[in-house]
Amino acid sequence: MWAFPFRKSVIVASLALLLVASLVACSKLKDAAKEMQPGQAFLDSRIPAGLSPQYYPPEGFVWGAYRAGSLPEARYGVASPPINPKAQVLILADADYPAEVYFELMRHLIDEGYGVWLMEAPGQGGAGHYLLQNDSIFAPSYHDAQITARDFIRDIVKPSAQKPLFVIGTGYSAINALSLSTLLKDDAIKGFIGYDPYLGGPIGKGEAWHRDAPQPGYWGGIAQSWQMSNPDLRMRQKSDGWQKQTQKAYAELNGLHLPLMSLKAGAQVLVIAPKAGASARALCSHLPRCRKEPTNGPQSLSQDIVSFIKAQQPIHP
Repeated sequence: MWAFPFRKSVIVASLALLLVASLVACSKLKDAAKEMQPGQAFLDSRIPAGLSPQYYPPEGFVWGAYRAGSLPEARYGVASPPINPKAQVLILADADYPAEVYFELMRHLIDEGYGVWLMEAPGQGGAGHYLLQNDSIFAPSYHDAQITARDFIRDIVKPSAQKPLFVIGTGYSAINALSLSTLLKDDAIKGFIGYDPYLGGPIGKGEAWHRDAPQPGYWGGIAQSWQMSNPDLRMRQKSDGWQKQTQKAYAELNGLHLPLMSLKAGAQVLVIAPKAGASARALCSHLPRCRKEPTNGPQSLSQDIVSFIKAQQPIHP
């Protein structure tokens, strides 16, 4: 008379054991997948011999790693002034250069009293690589960089009314900064700047790194110095997938048609581009509260940023 209840309890126990075994196996698979994902950021860059001190890391600068969900680690750094920061600035590094090229810009902004964050998106510079990524810059989706920046702001930067945030992107990363201006609705984020943004069209793969072939321009020479001393930062060529995703990111941003009501209030947007910038003006016209200004090059970028911040935010003493 006890056979049926006994058999039922055995079946229930067996099912419970199978469920536990399944959950354990699933957990192990997730852990294994995580270990297979290279994903770790490079956090030990060495200062090149003979580099001018103006390009050194700011005093108190530290590197860190941040992982958004299951994506490879973003690489970030932070430094603050000795006084309570007037505001915070997040610089999204361009895929063309290692983040170290922005140390001079960080120094200038810190001298003005701002706390500064610097971030490289997964798949570029010294950030973590994707599974099976080779030595080329790569991203399976342009959303990854934007998601990483969004979550980093929420989890790490944590802007507030007392320490509002301004987001800066240069070159290719300017598209991410400008895209975030349409996505982030936090009142503590006061402004977005896209400096010399990518404006659509073909993207060259680029040449492999060579000690005798620095990239052109002001930041190109600085990047070369850091890459000479840090082989982990020599990723320069752009994969076909990354090129296509970047083109898609620009096309989506440039195709926005925002309602006029969105122009009334919110974070201000600035596009800094060469004077003959019809494409930049057209891009700006698709964004709320956006204006365009000419640029005198990277050397004056800190002044442009400071002027923009002071115009948007009555900074407390």
